[in-house]
Parts: sequence; C-alpha cells; structure tokens
Amino acid sequence: MAIGLAYGAKKISVPPKSNLAIALFSGFATLISSSFGNLLTNYIPNYLGTVIGGSIVSIMGIYTIISYLHTRIKTKKIQESNYVYIDNIRAVMNDPSVADKDYSGDISLKESILLGIALALNCLGTGFGAGIAGVNILILTAVVTVFSLFTISLGAIIGKRYANQLLGDKATLLSGIILLLVGLYQIIL
Repeated sequence: MAIGLAYGAKKISVPPKSNLAIALFSGFATLISSSFGNLLTNYIPNYLGTVIGGSIVSIMGIYTIISYLHTRIKTKKIQESNYVYIDNIRAVMNDPSVADKDYSGDISLKESILLGIALALNCLGTGFGAGIAGVNILILTAVVTVFSLFTISLGAIIGKRYANQLLGDKATLLSGIILLLVGLYQIIL
C-alpha cells in the first residue's frame, strides 16, 4: 500500500501489466522464503517457530522504520545507471518514485522489474518468518500476490487524491509500524 500511496502522491501511475509483474515478484519471493521457513519447522518446536517468525516480522518492521528515518535525515543523490545495480534496488526501497527512470509518470514493464525485485526482497524476511511460524504457504503466496495487486492500485488511487493531506510521506513509516505490531502480536499470542 505504501508503494501505491507514494506513487499516487507523486502522480505516477502503475499500469496493470506493471502491477501484475510487481505482484508476481512478491508472490514468488514469498513462496520461496516461506517454503524454506516451513522446512525448518521440522527441526524446531512450534512455540519457538512462532517466536522466531514473529521476531523476523518485527525486525522487518523496525528495519522499515529505521530506513524511513534514515532517508528523512540524510537525502542521498541517486546516480543514473542500469536497472541491475544494488544501489538502484536500495534506492527504490527508500523512495519508490526512483523506479520511474524515464520520468514519464508511468511505471513501465521494464521499470516494474526493478520495483518488483525491491519489493520481493521485502517479502523474503516476512515470508520466511511466516513459514517458520507455520502459516499455510499456498494461501500466503496467493494472498501476498492478490494483496500486492490490490494495494498498489488502491494506494495509487488514494495517494493521488488524499495522501498529501492524510499521510504525506509517512506511508512507509506506517507500513513499518504495522509490520512491527503484527510481529509482536505473533510473539505474544
């Protein structure tokens, strides 16, 4: 949702093909990482799996919050380069509008690959944590894929209309707080 809000607030649109590519990257990363996490459940007790899974999700939330704060404190200049460099992926994770390399106001299919990889990296830790916590892998993958499609589109619509008034640039901070709370909820209950 934060990505969609960020794009909407900056009047950058994500066409359906690009949105689908992004969602498929996220779904695939979730499938792989949650499968790996689930394999580990054969070797650790259930309660420990839940604590580890919740901790990983919480850490992802804390990382998102720290990244947001770091970006607010120190603005980095992003150098022009090809789509495959790690600096670009890191830059897109900090500011999704960086993926619009040609400044067209649309995320092309090629640009969506960079964004898809950045979002897939976010899914790795969360997917692993969910897998180790015993969440159903196929349902999780389907939900992540569909939710990605839905939230990027909905976020862009809301962002275009309301983001500057409601959240400004704090959508990423909000997503980090939500991840942290979900992780803590898993640990406590």
